[in-house]
Amino acid sequence: MRRFITAASVVAVLTAASVLPARAQDYRSSVGWNAGAIMTTSLNDGAVGAEGLVDLKPDLTWALGAHWDRWVGGSGQVGFRVQGGLSRQVLPWTQGDRTIQVIAADVGLLLRPVAPTPYRTVLPFIGAGVGLINWGLGDGPMTTFSPAGATYPGDEKPQLMAVVGVGIDLVTPWQWGEGPLVLRLEGRNHLQFASPFDPSNPDQGDFGMIHNAVASVGLHTGMGALGGNR
Repeated sequence: MRRFITAASVVAVLTAASVLPARAQDYRSSVGWNAGAIMTTSLNDGAVGAEGLVDLKPDLTWALGAHWDRWVGGSGQVGFRVQGGLSRQVLPWTQGDRTIQVIAADVGLLLRPVAPTPYRTVLPFIGAGVGLINWGLGDGPMTTFSPAGATYPGDEKPQLMAVVGVGIDLVTPWQWGEGPLVLRLEGRNHLQFASPFDPSNPDQGDFGMIHNAVASVGLHTGMGALGGNR
């Protein structure tokens, strides 16, 4: 009997969730978080082509992030996003592997090829923006890691990056507060224009750009309604 009541309760909850007010799905803004993996290309690209040099390329690792979206106009096809992220990278250096925290933040434009409607639950989008990325290498004296042909100038500072991505929002039948819970699958490339390292050989040009490719899954909750004042 207890099992029957439990099963009936679960069915009732799912049934109630599936008939939530449809207008809550065409939300105006959202806030949420994501988690996934980040793959970063070589930080001494250009020097690693020389025979025997150590490649300053971090291993695949985790990435966490949070965002706030805002859709403008009545169609909900154009919006902007503010987001930030954190990852922990491991690099070889003079006294062995170093664990480094990397923080990134950006603001960008979002575009949906199809407009949201009260009954549309699949919403693909593309995004592009600009931001800053900071490798937590610390401040201190200049240090050279000869096996990698790289020098750290000893001055920790954020660097400019561009962000491009593509994703899909899947509107679930469940709500948090007044808005729907939305599952977001996304792939992004945080394109860093310069390496935090300099070539140890002064005759060599700067290292190449760095790609920080992120694949993530996240949850966010919609707030307000398109065309409304909430």
